[in-house]
Amino acid sequence: MPVFEAPVITSQSVTEIYSAGATLKAVIKANNLPATVTFEYGTSLDYGNTVSSVHDPIADVKADIDSLTLGTTYHFRAKAVNSVGTTYGDDMVFTTRFGLSEAFGGGFIIYLDESGEHGLIAAEIDQSTGIIWDNGTNCFKTNVTATKVGSGQANTTRIAMVLGLGNYPAKICDNLVLNGFNDWFLPSQQEFDCICKNLSFLRGNFNLHGQFYWTSSEVIDQSCYAWVQNIYTGEQRTWSKDDNTPFVRAVRAF
Repeated sequence: MPVFEAPVITSQSVTEIYSAGATLKAVIKANNLPATVTFEYGTSLDYGNTVSSVHDPIADVKADIDSLTLGTTYHFRAKAVNSVGTTYGDDMVFTTRFGLSEAFGGGFIIYLDESGEHGLIAAEIDQSTGIIWDNGTNCFKTNVTATKVGSGQANTTRIAMVLGLGNYPAKICDNLVLNGFNDWFLPSQQEFDCICKNLSFLRGNFNLHGQFYWTSSEVIDQSCYAWVQNIYTGEQRTWSKDDNTPFVRAVRAF
């Protein structure tokens, strides 16, 4: 004979934490009866907020919560109810923080430093769908060979200072005003790699045909070449500055 008892909450967890929300999950033993599962959450043990759950293929149930405050600790627990009784999970806590791929600051976060409070944001749209790297000055060397995260802004400033007037990737990014921000720049080689690694779910917003994008990193000892990266495959390679195939996507720091 089947045993009919109150449901049992066997585990609880929280995933996909970001600055204004998170996903709450739980695994439930229903004990042969239909069960309704909700989550209670709030900034204290009084909770104060309730959200209904939906089925989750990994855990049993989950619920997305939003409108939270950055840097705030929240309490939560699952509540499972069937015709026999009600069961509550243990109190658990999490603290909201910035998350990679999160929409923020005029685009999407692609990099976070060790503090988790600062990083880089990629623009949500392309700034060019094909343009040469310089302003047609016959492979003029700008000496912007830095490739590391944190070097894109200085690279862009240097390129714009050396090349001056014209319509070219660094200048386009340097002049860009987008979503209320005017501090955009052309990403360095490693900064664009952060776009490839952390915005994979947004590739529908990029060109899907293996398109290459310019970086602000010039190739050492090769004044006619700069680094590019394939947004689809992640391939990095050198590219002639006079080729107008690569696209442009700006980033900014926060």
